[in-house]
Amino acid sequence: MNAFKWAVLGLIARLAIGGVLIVAGASKLSSPPEEFAVVIESYELVSPDAAQSLAALMPWGELVLGFALVFGFWTPAASIAAGAMFVTFIGAILSTKARGIELPNCGCFGGSFHPRPTVTMLMDVGLLLAAYAAFFHGSRLWSLDNWAEGRYTPRRTP
Repeated sequence: MNAFKWAVLGLIARLAIGGVLIVAGASKLSSPPEEFAVVIESYELVSPDAAQSLAALMPWGELVLGFALVFGFWTPAASIAAGAMFVTFIGAILSTKARGIELPNCGCFGGSFHPRPTVTMLMDVGLLLAAYAAFFHGSRLWSLDNWAEGRYTPRRTP
């Protein structure tokens, strides 16, 4: 594949991950954090106090990462952080499956969308692969990274 096609793939990956994270964060923020905390507690991985903290902070982290990826700002770091989130989500779902815990819902999109755990895991694997593509190729097209590094020169009009 030529360099332009890789750049387009990186842009698509960056926008897809960013869009998903923005929607996920915004949908969680549209409800009280206690509702999301109940879902986090159902995974039985953290204490109720930690679940409350995660429920309050995670949506903001998703929004920040989502906007960073959409705008191509600190793309490699944002891609790594998003990939780490997806690995954590995959691990949490695998953990509940291994322990026989039936989740009420994954909590991915707040109260708006409730995919089954298997669907959620497949979605997270796809997003993890997209984070890989965004890490290597996401800064090449339409990114603030390019602009900040001087790789984009706006047209000068006479």
